[in-house]
Amino acid sequence: MEWNQNTYDMWMLFAASMQSQAIWFAGCAFLIWVGFRFTNNIYNDSSTPLVGKIMATAFCGSVALFTLSVFAQVGGIRSGVGAVFAALEEQGATLSDGAAMLAASVDDAAVNPVQWVFIGSVVIMQLFQIWMKKA
Repeated sequence: MEWNQNTYDMWMLFAASMQSQAIWFAGCAFLIWVGFRFTNNIYNDSSTPLVGKIMATAFCGSVALFTLSVFAQVGGIRSGVGAVFAALEEQGATLSDGAAMLAASVDDAAVNPVQWVFIGSVVIMQLFQIWMKKA
């Protein structure tokens, strides 16, 4: 494979972007854990006031939306870098297998179904702990 500075630059940009997104996801994972701590305390204390349950629901929902936005940003970055690789290939650049895979995935959804299932299951578990009575 020939050396192409543009391809190298895109890989470096992609790597830097993924590092920052990993930090954002770590923050979201921490907030998901905090949400589970809130909901577990609510579940174990039947005297939690309604306003506390509403605030915990709002917190858990907002964390879910933050996490989905991180997933969408990763998908958007992947798609954007793939579009650049596709454009470079059209200009005659020889792409590596990884770059060709990214170029082929430009039209993929930003948030895949597994991510939706993950976030949905987290929210459902948290809401059950908030709103269902302890047996």
